[in-house]
Amino acid sequence: MKKDVREVLEKVNSGNYSPEEETIAKLWLHQLHQHDEAGLSEKELTEISDEMWDRLQKDKKQKWFRQRTTWITVAAAASIVLVVSAGLYIYRGQTSGSANSLKAYLNDVPAGSNKAYLTLASGKKIPLSNSSTGTLAVEAGVKITKTNDGQLVYTVSDQGKKAERAYNRIETPRGGQYQLHLPDGTKVWLNAASSLKYPASFAALNERRVELVGEAYFEVAKDKSHPFIVSSGTQEVEVLGTHFDINAYPDEQIVKTTLLEGAVKLNRQVVLKPGEQSVWTGKKFSVREVNVNDVIDWKNGEFAFNNEPLSDILKKVSRWYDVEIIYAHPPEHMPTFTGSISRFENVSSVLNMLEETSTTRFTIEGRRIIVLTR
Repeated sequence: MKKDVREVLEKVNSGNYSPEEETIAKLWLHQLHQHDEAGLSEKELTEISDEMWDRLQKDKKQKWFRQRTTWITVAAAASIVLVVSAGLYIYRGQTSGSANSLKAYLNDVPAGSNKAYLTLASGKKIPLSNSSTGTLAVEAGVKITKTNDGQLVYTVSDQGKKAERAYNRIETPRGGQYQLHLPDGTKVWLNAASSLKYPASFAALNERRVELVGEAYFEVAKDKSHPFIVSSGTQEVEVLGTHFDINAYPDEQIVKTTLLEGAVKLNRQVVLKPGEQSVWTGKKFSVREVNVNDVIDWKNGEFAFNNEPLSDILKKVSRWYDVEIIYAHPPEHMPTFTGSISRFENVSSVLNMLEETSTTRFTIEGRRIIVLTR
């Protein structure tokens, strides 16, 4: 089905448009900037998209702008007809639901799930999401088991055997998470796009040292004679037995460590108390009080935002849904959000929540989320 741009934009301008026509208008706005199909100047593009954007806001009572007809005139002169993916995606979507259920999204993406890869000391790589339950391997006197609920558990199978510096690594892809029990009984929850390197056995080792990339939540088993150390780049966290979260993604400029219970020492110089979070820039630490439930929302199956910038939220969305985030326009300012939603909803539910409380709008194209914000 063809939709003439002039007809659609006139309906949008009058405020009398359908969800389908709103979707087409948003897609055209994105294509206009991406491909410059109308052959317009940058100034004209900006004027058109600004006025068109204002007309598409949910608050229909907002004032009309004095030059509200400009973009219709220029668009008509451009003679653009949307015969492309807009119509195809929209009407394909109608086969599975009514027109009223259509959003501003041409696609949807399901939430992430429990999936990871285990690399043994031998180099063997095991995809944990596809492996059956039961014993996966026995090495260094330790049995590695996958439980019925999808956890990875290490148990000592041979008390007399000592590990010869054998290391395992567990990695979660984008869109994955996993939980494991280390040989000492420590519980670890690994967030999306993260990895943990650790000894196959802590036997005969003076310390329990692991290496983290990404984010993980730890509940460390108490052992006063063998301190537990988490290395994340240039930061080291030393504990005897406690609960804490470390966020150390490579694409972040800082490392955040949040303490829930017990005590931790950072780089042998900073000690945290429960409810405190340290921020490590690579050169210095700063400490602040935080709501720990907001920090470990991902572990509890939620997205929880407390005055959080959109850019930070979309980084989490990108990792968990394995999508690419693209800003159609460089935002003039980054809005902040407060709220929460289940992490197991489709990505459209998260985006709808963000749209309802701001002027930010989104379009989904395959595994790309286009951000339209002012």
